[in-house]
Amino acid sequence: MIRDWKNIANRSKRVTDYLKGLFLEEESSDREFVGDSMEERIAGRLSRPDYLKQKYEEQRRFDADAAFGKLRRRNRRQVMIRVSSVAASVAVLLGVVWMFQVEPEQRGNVPSVKKVITPGERKAVLVLNDGRTLDLKEARSSRIETTEGVIHIDSAGVIRGEEASEVVMTEKSYNKLIIPRGGEYHLVLSDGTNVWLNSETELHFPLQFKGDSRQVYLKGEAYFDVKSNPDKPFIVNTAAGDVKVLGTGFDVAVYDSTTMIATLERGAISYVHESQPEIVLRPGEQLTYKIGNELPRVCKVNTRLYTAWKDHLFCFEEQRLSEIMVILARWYDLKVQFDSEDLKNVELSGTLDKYSDVRPLLNLFELGTNVKFEIEDNVVIVRKAK
Repeated sequence: MIRDWKNIANRSKRVTDYLKGLFLEEESSDREFVGDSMEERIAGRLSRPDYLKQKYEEQRRFDADAAFGKLRRRNRRQVMIRVSSVAASVAVLLGVVWMFQVEPEQRGNVPSVKKVITPGERKAVLVLNDGRTLDLKEARSSRIETTEGVIHIDSAGVIRGEEASEVVMTEKSYNKLIIPRGGEYHLVLSDGTNVWLNSETELHFPLQFKGDSRQVYLKGEAYFDVKSNPDKPFIVNTAAGDVKVLGTGFDVAVYDSTTMIATLERGAISYVHESQPEIVLRPGEQLTYKIGNELPRVCKVNTRLYTAWKDHLFCFEEQRLSEIMVILARWYDLKVQFDSEDLKNVELSGTLDKYSDVRPLLNLFELGTNVKFEIEDNVVIVRKAK
């Protein structure tokens, strides 16, 4: 775990100032190094040319300054990697110290900082039931009239406003909200239900809920904060079964049409499928069902790991690298290649801000594992560290 970055920064500065004086042979009263035994050991190790060159080759792709600076600027980020603070200090120091160790003509060979890979953003495409299409990324506050009523678009998402006269609602009356790869969106339905939609997601929803239930159709992943109405249950229809609820907060993921994962944060929901008896979930429980299996699997989970994405965070807890990279690839619009199958099973933990460059995150993951990440254009290649 990386702890107390401020303390690491102070130690790093003191060690580098001392080493600068040694390498540049500056006669200064500040050259005398005063520090604890740990800092003295770090300084002694970094004074050895053979050690520095070896470590530079190991860490030459690591942009520690960028990672460290971004961590300090973002107070919300908490990074948890299995690595000691001493190792983190050395990683921060290496790039700076090596510049003073190599000959001046060699400094031009230091790898330059690659182009920043930007995270996703708030964007969606709204397809109205009459065929009209609106890019919500470009849209400002808007008022769109339909045969069922009026859609208001503002900074909070898509909000139903004025009601039209009584109309007969059919599935053809449903609008479709499409969230592309590298996007997310917040939608407020006509009943006051809030829906957060993740990347690569589609939601079919009506402008008005008619009849004795409130039904939407989901493909992808969404978090629902349902407005309670005991007389009109809310139903999320998916290709792998339906989730029925009166009023609650829960996440549904159906990226694979044969598999559903429903995570209940609060309230109560039930899972309904034609081939299965109805199953009721309690807060803190997660249901996983794959079509073809005999029964759904229900277990207790840390719901934060599955719902934090709506609060602009990635939360991983001893999660397989293959699963982590699927999530990152979807948000950053990347492709991922594993050089070795066993790398997919490496487990990592961390809580990270979604709205940041992916490169510092990957560099930090490298510190605690035998994994190296190489980025070529929008492809992340996962290799074993040499």
